[in-house]
Amino acid sequence: MKYTLILFFIYLGLSNASGQDRHSSYLFPEFTDSYIYYKDGRIFQVPVNYDLFENIFVFIDKDNEKKEFSDPDMIVSIKTGNRTFIPVSSNGMAEVIQNEPLILVQYIGNKRVKKDLTFGGKTETASVDSYSNLIYGTGNDDKNSVIVKIDYQFYIKKNKRLKGFSTKKQFLKIFSQHKELLKQYIDGNKIDFETIGEVKELCNYALSLS
Repeated sequence: MKYTLILFFIYLGLSNASGQDRHSSYLFPEFTDSYIYYKDGRIFQVPVNYDLFENIFVFIDKDNEKKEFSDPDMIVSIKTGNRTFIPVSSNGMAEVIQNEPLILVQYIGNKRVKKDLTFGGKTETASVDSYSNLIYGTGNDDKNSVIVKIDYQFYIKKNKRLKGFSTKKQFLKIFSQHKELLKQYIDGNKIDFETIGEVKELCNYALSLS
């Protein structure tokens, strides 16, 4: 009986920890009416959300079905509320967090695969690589994985080109001519590369040195 109770509390602890680690599979709390602007001048208004499993936008059609945009390469921007997203080459869409100089952030779902526990529960294993092979034209809900956090990929426009980074090392490589000064700024201000506001301030400081 004592052994059974110990197993029960271990299982309960794992279940609670698992639940606390999980994040919604979508970026927004709900699908929101948004404007989709196309290169050929077309503008559509549909409810959209950002799917963190696939790292793409999906929309709800007139039949209330979740679908992927069939021609994403034609999209110029997506405006949802006061937020604007634009394409980042072939890497998907990123949010504009500053227009001039241009600074962007791309949201990437960090997934873990669920596996059965011996006594019938679920746990999560190490994170797996992101994938984007959604069946064309339809939304996807992966029942075997959970989103545990959102990772950020930042982009900054420098010398008329977008430069991507997500770590201190990658950032310093972009501004190598001011590497030591930026190191001092990052360490002195304890810049967290998982805090968008702090990264925005860092970018503006780095650009002011150029």
